[in-house]
Amino acid sequence: MQQIKEKKGSFFEDDNSLFLRLKKYKDKQAFLLAYDEYAEAIYRFIFFKIGQEEDARDITSAVFLKCWSYVQEGRLNDDNEYKSLRSFLYKIARNQVIDYYRSAKHHASLDDAEHLIDEQQDLSTIDQTLSLELVRDKLLYLKDEYRSVLIMRYINDLSISEISDITGKDKGNVRVTILRAIKALKNLVKPHHEG
Repeated sequence: MQQIKEKKGSFFEDDNSLFLRLKKYKDKQAFLLAYDEYAEAIYRFIFFKIGQEEDARDITSAVFLKCWSYVQEGRLNDDNEYKSLRSFLYKIARNQVIDYYRSAKHHASLDDAEHLIDEQQDLSTIDQTLSLELVRDKLLYLKDEYRSVLIMRYINDLSISEISDITGKDKGNVRVTILRAIKALKNLVKPHHEG
């Protein structure tokens, strides 16, 4: 019997059930359900890493095309490292972002990201919680490893275990990386609070 849960007024299957249907049966309907369930979160993850809407949409499409390709080629099986559909999609997204930055089409540097920073931001409106815009801007200045774990954990609400699967690091290392990333982000934001 398929496990179905209610979310936001609609029904979807749990991640394990969808992943099983994709692996065993190459089920198109399961793929469409997976797209509906994860496309927005994958887009958000990519957007926060690259800061370009159009490119983020293109990469999101590439992630799902690559996933479907894996399904059709029978490359998803019980022998591979992927423990859940969600972690599999984030792993593809992470690799696609790396490819994006490696491509000749885009040369990543902090100078490229400067147009995203709003120098005139009114910081007096920031109290104990940081504004999403300020955090997004400052995320661009974090090293990729820190930016990735913060986005996965706090924007896309992935568990430590899922982040561990995606990054290939053990859970303890993921926790330490998250703590270091938070500290680095606080140090970037601190000058705005003191100004």
